[in-house]
Amino acid sequence: MIGVRHRLLGLCFPPLLFCASDCTATLLGQSAAYWAGNYVRVNETSPTFNHLLQIHPAAFAIGMLMWMAVFVGMILLLPDTLALILSIAVTFGHTVGLATWLLWRFHYGYQAVNGLFLTSAVLLGLGIRWGWRAAPSCQYRLSGWPWVLRWALIVGLFAIGAYLFLWPRMP
Repeated sequence: MIGVRHRLLGLCFPPLLFCASDCTATLLGQSAAYWAGNYVRVNETSPTFNHLLQIHPAAFAIGMLMWMAVFVGMILLLPDTLALILSIAVTFGHTVGLATWLLWRFHYGYQAVNGLFLTSAVLLGLGIRWGWRAAPSCQYRLSGWPWVLRWALIVGLFAIGAYLFLWPRMP
């Protein structure tokens, strides 16, 4: 049982967060006709969850909770590398699922999706590094660079990336 807490926080939290967000966006994305009881008017690409939504929103919610239990159970039981791969795959899958709900529904959907992917990468990176205690095999050093210059370049390069992909502007 050693490391269970680290694996839960590091490898299970990101996919759980993005799965729950995808599930919420899916429910919020259903039409008024769907919520009026016409469950065949479902808006969902996943065949499994489309079927569950056609039965009832509660069937969808139960199915999603079961899916969460499946991937959390697998992440906890699999050997390290396979658990890491599954965590990344499920997180990416639900990040893309959530992105499909954001892209065309907001004026700046492109920027929102890029922010979503950045958030996904940050959470996976933090989960792998601190929650799972992963570390590089050797330290990376830029010898001779003053820390002020290094961080000024980092901030400048990040600002360029943010301007290119996160800053809203019209085409």
